[in-house]
Amino acid sequence: MPVGSTTRTWGARNPRARPTEASLIVPCVATSTAKLRESTARAVPVRPPRRAHSHRFRQRGAIAPIVALFMTIVVAALGALDIGNAFFARRSLQRTADLAALAAAQTMDDACTQPVATARANAAANGFDPDATGQTLALVCGRWDTQANAAPSYFAAGTVEAPLNAVQVTVQRKVPYFFLGPARQMSATATAKATNLGAFTVGTALAQLQNGLVNALLNALLGANLSLSVASYESLANARVRMRDVMAAAGVGTIDQLLSMQVDAAQLAELMLSALSSTAIADANLQTDIATLQAIAHGDISNTVRFGLGSGTGGNGVFALDLADRQSALDATVSPLDALLVAAEIAKAGQPPIQLAAGLTIGGLGAALKVQIIEPPVLAVGEAGMDSATQQWRTQAHTAQVRLYLNVALGTPTLPVIGSIGMNLPLSLEAAPGTAWLQSTQCAPTKTASASTIGVQPGLAKVCLGDAPANLSASQPFSCATPATLIDVPNVVKVTANVALPAVVPQSSAATLSFDGVTPNDDDYQSANANAVGSVLANALSGVAASLAQPSGLDVTLLGGLSLPLGLLDSVLLAALLPALDVLLSGIDLAIDPLLQLLGVQVGVATIHDLSLTCGAAQLVY
Repeated sequence: MPVGSTTRTWGARNPRARPTEASLIVPCVATSTAKLRESTARAVPVRPPRRAHSHRFRQRGAIAPIVALFMTIVVAALGALDIGNAFFARRSLQRTADLAALAAAQTMDDACTQPVATARANAAANGFDPDATGQTLALVCGRWDTQANAAPSYFAAGTVEAPLNAVQVTVQRKVPYFFLGPARQMSATATAKATNLGAFTVGTALAQLQNGLVNALLNALLGANLSLSVASYESLANARVRMRDVMAAAGVGTIDQLLSMQVDAAQLAELMLSALSSTAIADANLQTDIATLQAIAHGDISNTVRFGLGSGTGGNGVFALDLADRQSALDATVSPLDALLVAAEIAKAGQPPIQLAAGLTIGGLGAALKVQIIEPPVLAVGEAGMDSATQQWRTQAHTAQVRLYLNVALGTPTLPVIGSIGMNLPLSLEAAPGTAWLQSTQCAPTKTASASTIGVQPGLAKVCLGDAPANLSASQPFSCATPATLIDVPNVVKVTANVALPAVVPQSSAATLSFDGVTPNDDDYQSANANAVGSVLANALSGVAASLAQPSGLDVTLLGGLSLPLGLLDSVLLAALLPALDVLLSGIDLAIDPLLQLLGVQVGVATIHDLSLTCGAAQLVY
């Protein structure tokens, strides 16, 4: 050890022992721990240990809320099961009502018997037994009409006059609650409508297209230059287009917009041509019919009178449509030829008489014929039955009201001293409209089994043997006041006939005609009775010959004022007149009847042209 160093002694007991790090640290730690314990003892009082029974008490207090919560969850779950079951039961019940209403609406009849049977059968097929305990099915037939019935349902129970077009089905069932209480009565209601449409005209007949008269008629009415064959017109008479086809051709979105359109005859022909070119209705002669319509549309139609497609307060129109929901007419089918003929008469209605059938012959006798359209016919589309508010048939068509002026050349008798003189017989006729109405429709699964019933009342006629009045205005009443002038050579001789004809042809009683749902077919044209216009004229003229032979039958005036008795000329006049009258009576039927039928004019007879029966697809409306 170096000199001057200091030696430290580590302990008296073992002066040789060398101290370690642990021996140096332990005393410090012990001292610190003791101080910490002392400090803690002063700051936090020491609690006595818990007793066992206190811990068990606290456990029992925590279980009660848990059990209550669990029971709440269980009750809610069970309630949810009941509510879910009720929800699905209600949906199932509504589905049953919907399907039953749709099925029933498709089989609507006047007595509301078939819809009831159909609804019950449909419900049974879908697992709902109307006769089971706690289950009921009730059905009410009525009318769905947005114009006549109140919102929001627009449905009202009705009678056959309404007419019926909808059913309301209500089904009820007791649905049990498994956990929430007793069973609950549930119900569901559905309303469905199916609009059945008929389309028809009255007074036109396919057979009357013969003899080339349709060309003469259309040329006179439209100012056209047509020379089509009878076969072309007959084929076109069987063609059909849907109202939706016409609407698409016109570029409008609704039936109301279509009916409010103003067109002339040329534009209507173009509309029908476009509709026929795009229609989905089967037509074996489609190309021929399109060619015929093209010839008419491009036949130099010069009549530019405009008219509405729909008939209403604005005047005469081509279509008379009466529906609760006009859009239901989309699938109704109509005849392009009938529409054109109606339009041609509308274009001439109320105007002076037009010359028809130049070169017309009646039994070899030459004749001149003029026709004046007082009121045009109409093509009807709509529902069957009677409007309960107005007590009028809902869908009606009528024939035209026309005046006919016929002047027949009876020959050229040679009178003593005077020489050969032309002798004529002037006739006038006014035909009042006959009417037809869609009385009922019956839709079935097949068109053959479906049927429509159309009631018809033939029109009347006033027949005169006399000169036409000087004023041929359509607004003037028909008059038979002027005697017939048979011979008129100014300042030489004038022979007039003072023969009165029956003023009114007796009215035939109303009749009903039944048509099946298949068009075109053989029953499309039917007549209410067997009378014809020519027969009416012939019957009216049948007593003329005997009347003329009477002393007061003829009045002869010579030299502008000298009246002579018949005896001086009777042998000559009657020898020429009576045979000519026999020829006239035998030929007037064939000459006049077809032409007037093309105009939609009939007297004592009413021929119905059934265009279609469209059974509407049922749809839910409420």
